[in-house]
Amino acid sequence: MQPILLKKIAKRVRKPIIKLNLFLINDTEVKETLFSSNTKFFVFFRWMNLFFSFVALIPVIHSAINFNLPHFLGYLLSFLLIDFIWVFEWVTKSTIFEEIRFFSILQITLHSFFGMWLGFYNSYPIFDDILHITGGMWLVSFLFPLVLGSELIWSRTISKTLLFKIYIYMFSIVAMIGVFWEIGEFTSDLIFGGYEGYRVAQEGSLTDTMSDLIENQIGAVIGLFIYWQTLKKLNKKRDVYKLLEKISLALRNFFQT
Repeated sequence: MQPILLKKIAKRVRKPIIKLNLFLINDTEVKETLFSSNTKFFVFFRWMNLFFSFVALIPVIHSAINFNLPHFLGYLLSFLLIDFIWVFEWVTKSTIFEEIRFFSILQITLHSFFGMWLGFYNSYPIFDDILHITGGMWLVSFLFPLVLGSELIWSRTISKTLLFKIYIYMFSIVAMIGVFWEIGEFTSDLIFGGYEGYRVAQEGSLTDTMSDLIENQIGAVIGLFIYWQTLKKLNKKRDVYKLLEKISLALRNFFQT
């Protein structure tokens, strides 16, 4: 009985070590950005990400001091989403390329700090349209590496059929998230519509909702085209597909444990 017990203990001791080896943010290969292997490029984006993360915290503190419930909840949700982008690596043992993290944090900061807190949505009506288009592009840039990498685990070649499937996945995911966002705006208007100082999110109702959804998908199409063309060029100098596969393998190990 003792040898069997020792084997079980050894397996439990070895398991954390295996997990540690899958911790990609400690991998030197991902201590760089997607578009450049220059360390200075990585450090620049890292500091920019820390800066804009702090900027997104300012409206949270301000709305907490001058308490305004709907604004506070909106700013807090945006800041928690930025936190998720940072925590994602530590939880999943995977990684996010630094410039994609920058695009993500900047997109959220443009909404919460500039759009809501500084009033860009009211002062510049086109600002909302721009953010919905760039929002579709952002979701593609954030999710495309993960989706492509997961497909490369099972298929070693990138065929037209594989790309078409990925495009359908991405287009559908952006549409779904866009619908949930509009549901959130609609619910927020119903709950806080009569609250003093609350800015109604769905001005014009159906027209506003439909234009937002269309702009999201326009951004997704633009993002898919730019991202795929960029990856093809990058892969001529670096084995980007192998790196994406490594990221997805780390994610798969996380979900299987």
